[in-house]
Amino acid sequence: MLIQGIFVAVDLVQIRKLAETKENENWSFRSFLKTECDLEPDEVDQVVFEITRRVWAGIECTSCANCCREVTPTFSEAEVDRVTKRLGMQRQEFIQTYLEQSDNDSDNPWQTRSTPCPFLKDNLCSIYEDRPADCSGYPYLYKPRFVSRTLAMVERTFTCPIVYEVMEELKKSLGFPRKTKSRGTSHGRASQR
Repeated sequence: MLIQGIFVAVDLVQIRKLAETKENENWSFRSFLKTECDLEPDEVDQVVFEITRRVWAGIECTSCANCCREVTPTFSEAEVDRVTKRLGMQRQEFIQTYLEQSDNDSDNPWQTRSTPCPFLKDNLCSIYEDRPADCSGYPYLYKPRFVSRTLAMVERTFTCPIVYEVMEELKKSLGFPRKTKSRGTSHGRASQR
């Protein structure tokens, strides 16, 4: 996919390869944002919001749907009730069919049992109007406090082409001193969790 003269990978294999080549650089950028950046965190948020608006305008999420294939969304009790009603199912039947208990968040005690998401049909969300906030807010680039959330953002570069492109544009915009080609993953994704 070509956006503003830049090739943007939406294929999951391609986006992972690209993210892997930038992983060390992204960890360095995370450190730069926290310790060397001249902007205040709320100013960084404004830059992220503007870049996100531009990048998102050029990417059709339904041509990708990587988040629906890779991420396990959580559901609040109210979201369970809303989706249950939409699907015309009994609450217990819905939970037994699609959900399991989440150990992450007491506000969202449920998560999908599997990936890809059981509600993904032909790259479209079959419960789109009633999808949980985890889905409607993803990839959380419009959420404040980007600098404090960079660990998750670096991880999301492996799944979401929007996050990958926003990170690349943000590095340019903030004058991040890039190193020569990044290779490998000396930080290792698993050790950063």
